[in-house]
Amino acid sequence: MKEKKKANPFHGSKRAFRNGAYASVLTVVVLAAVILFNLVIRALPTKYTELDISTSALFTLSDTSKNLLRELDTDITAYYLATSGQEDTNITRLLDRYADESSHFRWEQRDPVLYPTFAEQYEGASTGCVVLTTADKYTVVSYSDMYEMDLDAYYYSGSQEYTFQAENALTSGIARTIRTTEYQLYELTGHGETALESDFTDTLDNAGVTVSQLNLTTAGSIPEDADVVLVNAPLADLTAGEVTQLTDYLNQGGKLLIATDFTVDTPNLDGLLSGCGMTRQAGVLVETDADHYPYGYPQTYLLPNIDANEITAGVTSGMMVYAPIAQGIVQSEDSDYTLTPLLTTGDSAYSLENYATAETAEKSDTDPEGSFDVAVAAENPTTGGKLVWINCPNVLLSGTNQSVSGGNAQLLGSVVNWFNDAQTTAVIDGKSMSATSLSVPNVAIIGLGVLFIFVLPIVCLIVGVVVCLIRRRR
Repeated sequence: MKEKKKANPFHGSKRAFRNGAYASVLTVVVLAAVILFNLVIRALPTKYTELDISTSALFTLSDTSKNLLRELDTDITAYYLATSGQEDTNITRLLDRYADESSHFRWEQRDPVLYPTFAEQYEGASTGCVVLTTADKYTVVSYSDMYEMDLDAYYYSGSQEYTFQAENALTSGIARTIRTTEYQLYELTGHGETALESDFTDTLDNAGVTVSQLNLTTAGSIPEDADVVLVNAPLADLTAGEVTQLTDYLNQGGKLLIATDFTVDTPNLDGLLSGCGMTRQAGVLVETDADHYPYGYPQTYLLPNIDANEITAGVTSGMMVYAPIAQGIVQSEDSDYTLTPLLTTGDSAYSLENYATAETAEKSDTDPEGSFDVAVAAENPTTGGKLVWINCPNVLLSGTNQSVSGGNAQLLGSVVNWFNDAQTTAVIDGKSMSATSLSVPNVAIIGLGVLFIFVLPIVCLIVGVVVCLIRRRR
């Protein structure tokens, strides 16, 4: 009779040891992978790890800010003055976004309790502000610059509604801090011109442009420091001598921004524009496309297309420019100037030539139709002279600008940037802080109810039955 082979008493323990070793190694590998994954995630910019799901995209930078930051070649350190534990997370998240876009931008928090004398070295600095610094220059962005209360809502309803203006304030502050050159714009006076209001002067200030008035009758000549001369919808024609001075200025590399009123006869000024290859289109422009004029307003109140080019690059995507009551601009094929359309009507617009006597705005058989230029830029590649003509007297009015949330001011800032070959900033629209309720349609509510109350339980029950049957057969 054969003897039974004795079982190895150590066989089970070896297997258990081996399994335990495998489990330990696997645990170590998983932990290492988790740690490595977290380190990688933490190293990534916040724009890849934090999604901006706010209704008004509070922490999503505009193209204007991104372009400025990407072209930044000066180191900027932003100091956020806030007590530890009482930081404004809206501001800190936005500063993180700025740091993500440029290696030349970084920010630090300075607690006034821990650094009681830090703010003293920066005039105007206080708790809640952001101080933007370079090696030899600084700009203080106050808390009130970053939040703006809607006064209309407060006065009419008593509610305190705020807009988040931090991006506009910070980007403008960066542009001012890195700027090495100041620019001078002169507003021509003496012919009933419309003076720029704060909407536009603030934009120019953000772009490093100082605004002053110029009366050629009393001044006698255009100042040598004039970087731009603005002729804004004069109610009387310029004299032949004034036009000669402006023409000479342009031929010497000067920059002119001209807005005209079709109700005013200005043959001298028109002669200057004609010399740059542009003339007036007879009549008043009328839109037929509902997308190109505001609902409930006359079809002569234009919302023109913004042609995409380097001159209009500072206008935020999705913004509109408002041009109530305008004329078209006809480009000459024979000109020393390179012409670039900036604002154009829709393809189905027409020019109402007999507007002075017409009882309605209906098109006649003789009225030209198609797409018309409302604003055109002209550049002489030989002399460097630049001119922008807006054939609408209302574009640079505050009320017009506010109707499109600052779009007209953005256009002005972009034009000035092009004039001065400077990377500055235009107006960046503020973002509402009001919470928007999430509403679910009734159809969706019924569908979700059926899904969670009936469908999912039934599916789980069926899966459970199938699993039990399979196990019994085994």
